[in-house]
Amino acid sequence: MNYRNSNFMPKKEKHYEVLIIAIFTIIAIIVGIVIVAKNFSPADPTVDTDIPFHTGDVETDTDDEGNKVDQPIKEEEKYVRKEGVYNFLFVGYDKAAGLTDVNMLAQFDTNTGAINIIQMPRDTYARYNSREGSYHKMNGALGYFERDLGDLADFLEKNLCIKIDYYGSINLVAFRNIVDIIGGVEMYVPRDMKYEDPEQGLYINLKKGYQTLDGKKAEQFVRFRSGYVNADIGRTDAQKLFMTAFMKKFIDSISVSMLTQVGTEVLKHVETNLTLNEFIYFGTKVLSLDLDKLTMMTLPGNSVREYKTSGTWYYVLSRSAMLSSINQYLNVYSRDIPDSIFDPDKMFTNPSVDYMLEIYNTDSGSDVYVGDEVDEDGIYIPATKPSSGTKPVVKDDPVDTEATETEPIEPEETEPYEEENEENDIPDEEGSPDDEL
Repeated sequence: MNYRNSNFMPKKEKHYEVLIIAIFTIIAIIVGIVIVAKNFSPADPTVDTDIPFHTGDVETDTDDEGNKVDQPIKEEEKYVRKEGVYNFLFVGYDKAAGLTDVNMLAQFDTNTGAINIIQMPRDTYARYNSREGSYHKMNGALGYFERDLGDLADFLEKNLCIKIDYYGSINLVAFRNIVDIIGGVEMYVPRDMKYEDPEQGLYINLKKGYQTLDGKKAEQFVRFRSGYVNADIGRTDAQKLFMTAFMKKFIDSISVSMLTQVGTEVLKHVETNLTLNEFIYFGTKVLSLDLDKLTMMTLPGNSVREYKTSGTWYYVLSRSAMLSSINQYLNVYSRDIPDSIFDPDKMFTNPSVDYMLEIYNTDSGSDVYVGDEVDEDGIYIPATKPSSGTKPVVKDDPVDTEATETEPIEPEETEPYEEENEENDIPDEEGSPDDEL
């Protein structure tokens, strides 16, 4: 099916959730070091220095004969690239549904060792397809671009005014195996998680408390969203919890034999424009990662239904908050991206729909999480059931599969975000989103 010339995507019987892309990319980078001779010293990556978006910096004037001429740009106004700072696009691709339900942008400052990860919710509204009535969720963009990650990167670069140096997609068949190879992930499950969807073959049954999640339980944890007030936003926060716990366990447990086993799984399923030399270069830097230099956030915005009171749920990004986040966490240039050139065609809202435009034009805050703080304090995720709002009291107790003593948290009094069946998230053959929830 050619998505570029179609208003719909095919339905599939199973719609598997795609999981935690940044973790697997980091693993793949480290694996490259083991494969190549230990004493090999990789060269610094050579990146494209072209600016992929319109800067608006070229000023014009007229000469004595009335001809337009370009004026030189002032030195302090030029977009000069910072040395040793690189941006990445990571997506998790579900072949069955043709969707990327994990879309992450990351920046790695090799000078300081800082890593910033920004999650774009799968429901993010994006007008990559201009045809009326088309599917506009971010998780359908790669399918529209016929699985060309370069085209997807171009779309994001042009409209978000960022530079993407490297990109990668992963088929997460290996997810459960990798978690099992490292001996499971020790973490605190903040609430009981119970959900069944026989059509997807999805059965989630986890109890709250400290425990070791094996591959199957880890998959259940990162896929769960039906009990969160904000559904997919709650799930992205839960994935931050898992990402932190996974990286801590992986770094603490690293060994050559483990890397060999993990590498066998990872290298089968990663598609990327990174060369082997670049894998090794970034791997030598990632090995010294400290959790206090890992920053994670979700792009700010709010949810709204397509027809205000009915239709598909979309997550509309806040323009000003989005620009602020990009300047702080994804800008590889020596000067800030100005509002005058950011998202010039309003590709992340529908300009003709007032209630979407209102969200887009309203400043909206977003929580920023640092890895060591997440490891120590966790993340409070509002749930639809009051009994699920808990946090651990004792952090250093031995890991147990049964719940430890907890201290209740008063849940937020808010109406739950109505849950969409993820199977019905794909437009039907007439091009209109299914309305079932």
